[in-house]
Amino acid sequence: MTSIPKTHNIIVVGAGWAGQGVCEALGAETPPNTVVTCIDARDTLSVGATWQFGLDGRAKPMEVPLSKTSAAKFLRKGTVQSVDYAAKHVNLQFGVLPYDHLVLACGAVSDPSPIPGLEDHCVDLTAKKDFANDIEKFLDAVEAGGKTRRVVISITKCPYKCPPLPFEVACLIDDAAKRRGKGVRDAVAITVTSPVPWPFGGPKAKKAFTEAMASKNITYLPDTQVVSVDEQDGRKCVSTSKEDLVADLVLATFPHRAPDFVKDLAKAKGSVPVDLRTNAVAGKDGVYCVGDACAALIPSAGVPIPKAGEFAYKGGLALGKRLAALVRGEEAPLPTERSARCVAETGGGEGITVGPNFDAAFADPENGKPAFAIEPHADGTTAKVAWIQGYLDRFAPDQGIVFEAGAPRNAES
Repeated sequence: MTSIPKTHNIIVVGAGWAGQGVCEALGAETPPNTVVTCIDARDTLSVGATWQFGLDGRAKPMEVPLSKTSAAKFLRKGTVQSVDYAAKHVNLQFGVLPYDHLVLACGAVSDPSPIPGLEDHCVDLTAKKDFANDIEKFLDAVEAGGKTRRVVISITKCPYKCPPLPFEVACLIDDAAKRRGKGVRDAVAITVTSPVPWPFGGPKAKKAFTEAMASKNITYLPDTQVVSVDEQDGRKCVSTSKEDLVADLVLATFPHRAPDFVKDLAKAKGSVPVDLRTNAVAGKDGVYCVGDACAALIPSAGVPIPKAGEFAYKGGLALGKRLAALVRGEEAPLPTERSARCVAETGGGEGITVGPNFDAAFADPENGKPAFAIEPHADGTTAKVAWIQGYLDRFAPDQGIVFEAGAPRNAES
């Protein structure tokens, strides 16, 4: 009697950067007798690296239809309510789906609750797509009022999404203010706070970014934890572990955590612990977590692996390839490389290229050390646009989706 081959059900929760990587790998080599389902409640994938281009009208934030991405053929619109790990079922608003392998690529959600007043008085840089509008309103008020005003950019908790972003935004505010005239820039005070001495990239990154900020008269306050935010007489009062700051606009990276439906897997810091190289969740058969919701330490360095953006995508890609091999009954080799590259704009078309490389740590977790390539880039804006386009081409191949950035609205002709 001929046996009926087992059907393997792979469920991917989330079609963001990590989910795109998983789906790309599974789509390229979907094993026989395998059903892949990617669940996401959204219609589009927002490319966060484009949000800052809204400042001075260089470009609109980019939204890519999920129907045009690598995840499209696996996509099922829905919201996960809960997961029954014992029964291996995912519970959605429209029913129940069984799984053999479950990939939690669900991202992280902002959680302002630990800091009183944060949600009411601050702009979340990692969640508000049109934060550039808040910056422009601030600069409009400076230009109209002629008096000194302050913008505070605060990192409220580490780790956070897109480590260079707060420093990049500070430099872009300086650039936008200068384009409105020397009087406007002289009337703008820009302050960046961090709860740690320096949040990413080691000494090389610290030197490059602090020197860039110093050259633009941007104040950097390390080891400064935001405690609460209030409002008095129309201005924001930011209480920190060192001093109170009065500001007219507060931009912040909010604390974030894994979504509610996986909170039983998350630890005290809000992320789901996983194995560094397999992304497996300990004690949960067939369950993996990749991207912003997960957390893994590099044993040799005692530091967490970056998990957002390009790292999320590459982590998803490696996991997808591994799952395809496991389902086929083949040996699933562990990944031995994990590096990324991004470009942070610093104004005037310039930028800083940030290249974290964790290849050695993945090849030998107990002894391999991470490395960082940090280099100034004379054509930083051009390089950033090219980097964004490269990922649009990966996420939506052959779809003709193009990201173009024009000249700033207040640029000299």
